Amino acid sequence: MKEQIETIPVNDAFDAGDECPFCYLERMAEQRTIRYVAGPGASYMEPDVRGSTDKYGFCIPHSKKLFDYGNALGAALMLQTHFAGILEEFHAEAEAYAGQDPTPHGLFRKKPEHTVEEDYSRQVLERVDRCFICDRIAYHMDRYYATFFALLKEPEFRAKVENCKGFCLKHFGKLLKLSVEKVPKDQRKWFHDNVFRIEEENLLRVKEDLDWFIAKYDYRNAKADWKNSRDALSRTMQKLEGFYPADPPYKKE
Repeated sequence: MKEQIETIPVNDAFDAGDECPFCYLERMAEQRTIRYVAGPGASYMEPDVRGSTDKYGFCIPHSKKLFDYGNALGAALMLQTHFAGILEEFHAEAEAYAGQDPTPHGLFRKKPEHTVEEDYSRQVLERVDRCFICDRIAYHMDRYYATFFALLKEPEFRAKVENCKGFCLKHFGKLLKLSVEKVPKDQRKWFHDNVFRIEEENLLRVKEDLDWFIAKYDYRNAKADWKNSRDALSRTMQKLEGFYPADPPYKKE
């Protein structure tokens, strides 16, 4: 299998022995984006990047991760201009609200289709639902999924998939949804015969590890070997939700 620039991350993810190769890729994309935004390259000082962060802002989890990353000045500068834009919009909406007729609509007064409150509440909710980092991660993940399906034509890559530890439920669901259109015709039988089998085997493996982790708290098993259960709690959470609960905060070097 000949390596190309776009295939290296996907191959690396399936070689990593992670509970979910796509979790591995998503964490890599997230850390790279945080470093791109607030890292040593100071991308937040570039007008196009600042324009995007001003427009989209950051979701709660990524605001916390930017805070943890350690570039306080960079984060503050991004939030300063983002906040200024929100304040400017708020002033405009407040002026429109002040000029509105407060008289309630009656029998002969048509109710307006949209009130200022409704329009601005929708605008605010759309703002807080957007995140520059989430958008960048989604862009990278779309490329990784496309690469995954393109690589299925390679027997060597299919062998990697067959030997992986399955997927978290979040990424497994996404994989199945995309497979309807993305799996090549000559690979559909292989995909259907193997992917569910791989997932079920590995869900059972993690469940057995979690069961033994719990059993170890019984005094009768105090001297028994932990087997592969010491990190079963964090791996179970990853398998179910698609995140790494045991990861320390990602910080600037």
